[in-house]
Amino acid sequence: MRIFVIITLLLTATFSFSQNKGLDTWTVGTGINNFLMHGDLTSANSKSTNFLNTGFYIYLNKMISPTFGFELKGQVLNMYGSSQELSSPYAILYTDRTLENVYFKGDTFGGEFNMVVNLSNSLNNPYASAKRKLNFNAYLGMGFHSYNSKLYDLDTDELLIDFETNPERKGDAKSIYFTTGLGLRYKINKKIDIELRQTINFNNEDHLDAAIAEKEHFETFFVTNLGLVLKFNKPDSESIVWQNTAEIKEEEVKEQSQEEISKASDYIDEILKDSDGDNVIDKFDKDPNTPKGALTYANGMAVDTDKDGVIDLHDKCPLEFAQTENGCPELIDTDGDNVVDKDDLCPEEFGNKYNRGCPKKENNITEIERTKIISLAKNIFFDSGKHSLRDSSKDDLDKIAVILMANPNVKFIIEGHTDSGGKRAYNLVLSQKRANAVKDYLVAKGVLIDNLTAIGYGFSKPKYNNFSVGGKQLNRRVEIKVNEKNLSNKDFNNQNTQTYVVKKSNTLFSIAKMFGISVKDLKEWNNLTDNNIKKGDKLIIRK
Repeated sequence: MRIFVIITLLLTATFSFSQNKGLDTWTVGTGINNFLMHGDLTSANSKSTNFLNTGFYIYLNKMISPTFGFELKGQVLNMYGSSQELSSPYAILYTDRTLENVYFKGDTFGGEFNMVVNLSNSLNNPYASAKRKLNFNAYLGMGFHSYNSKLYDLDTDELLIDFETNPERKGDAKSIYFTTGLGLRYKINKKIDIELRQTINFNNEDHLDAAIAEKEHFETFFVTNLGLVLKFNKPDSESIVWQNTAEIKEEEVKEQSQEEISKASDYIDEILKDSDGDNVIDKFDKDPNTPKGALTYANGMAVDTDKDGVIDLHDKCPLEFAQTENGCPELIDTDGDNVVDKDDLCPEEFGNKYNRGCPKKENNITEIERTKIISLAKNIFFDSGKHSLRDSSKDDLDKIAVILMANPNVKFIIEGHTDSGGKRAYNLVLSQKRANAVKDYLVAKGVLIDNLTAIGYGFSKPKYNNFSVGGKQLNRRVEIKVNEKNLSNKDFNNQNTQTYVVKKSNTLFSIAKMFGISVKDLKEWNNLTDNNIKKGDKLIIRK
C-alpha cells in the first residue's frame, strides 16, 4: 500500500512538471564540431595531417521534466583520415589497392533524434542545487546522414574511389548511425549556457571512410561539440534544466491549498494506520494489539514457533512445546543426579552426567566421555616450532580436565606430534615438550599427576598431508587416550628404540641413510665423538 501511494505521488509530480507553464522547457543549441574517424582509416595517427575537421550543428531541445527530455539535432561534418599504423593492410573493394598509404576526405550532412537525461538532477544528487553553475547530461539516440567520402593515394593524391563515378555505387552514400555521449553545460546567465559535448557514434555501413573491406561491417566515429545554448525562459523564471527536482516538488506542494493537503494526509494516515507498530497496517492485521517488540507473521499475528500458546517474545524455550507460563517444560529429576528425566537414560538410578544419567562402574570410563575427550583434543594447537599452548585451546582443555577429574581411577596418555619441518631429533624433543605442556596445564587444573603419561612422537605419526600449510597445522597436535596397559614413559621410550649391529661395510653415513636419520642424531644417541665405527658395534636407533 505504501509503495502504491509513493508511485502515485511520483507519477503525479512528473505529470505536473510536463504541464507547468512556469518552468521553461525549450532550448536551442548551436556551435562548431570536430570529427575523428576510427574505422578502416583513422583520424588519429601521425599520417593524418589534419586533426581539426570542423563543422557546425544546431539542435532543438524539449525537457519533459527536470531529469528527462528529447532533442532534434542537425549537423554538418568535415571528414578526414588515413591508414592505421598498427593494423596490417588488407584489400579494399572497388580498387586493386590495399589499405596502405591512402587517405579519405569528404563532408556529411544529417540529423539525430536523442533522449536526454539530466544527470545532475537524477538519483537524488546532493549537488543538484538550483544555484549550481555546472550541469551534466547523458545522450542516447539514432541519426541518419548522407556523405560524399572519396579515397585518395597518400603520396600522389590520385583519386581512387568516388561514389559519384563508381558505376556499382552511384551517388552519395547514406547510412543510419547510433549515438551516445556525455555533455557538460556551464551557466553564464538565465538566457545563455556554454556546452561541451563528446559523442561516440556507430555507423551502420562500412563506407563512411570510402574504404570498403570484407573485414569491417560498421565504423566508429567521434564528434566533439562546443557551442552556446539559448534558453527561452521568462525573466522571472529559470530553465527547467537548472531546477532541482526536490525544490520543484516542494514548490508544487506549497501551491496546493492547505485544505487539500490536510485531506490527503488524513486519508493516507487512515489507510496506513498501524495501531500496534508491528509494520502490518490495521486493514490487514488480525491482531492489532500485538505486544511491542514481538516478531509477527505477515497477517500481524505474533510468532509462536513451538505452537504452545506462548508467543516467542515471552517464551523462555521457544523451540520446546510446553503449555506453562514461561513456555518451558517442567524439569523433573527423579533420582536427583542433576540429569533431568527427559535426558536421563536411568531416571530412577543416581548416575553421572557423562554417562547420560546412569551409574558408572568403578574404574570404567564411558564411551561418551572417551569420544568427547578425543573431539575436544582436536582443538589443541601450537604455533610452528613452539610448545606454548594457544589461548584458543585452553577452553577445551578446561572441559577435558573436568572429565579426567570425574574419572580419578583411569589413567591417560598424552601424545605429542609435530609436522615434518626440521630434523627428526629436534621434532622428538619438541613433541615431548608439547605433551608435557598439556600435562602441566591439566595438573594445574586439578587432574592427578600420576594419572597422566606424556610422550612425544615427533613427526613419525602424521594424520594429514604435510605438503600444505593446513595439513601441517593439523599435524601439530596432541591426542589424549586412555592408558589401557598402564604404560610409563620408560615403556614408550623402549618401544621407540631399537639396536643395530654394525656390519663390515657399514659407515655412519650409510646407516643414517638406511634409517632416514641424520649422522648428527646417530652420534648424539650413541655418544660418539667421531665417525669411527667397527664391525660388531651396537648402535641405538630411535624411530
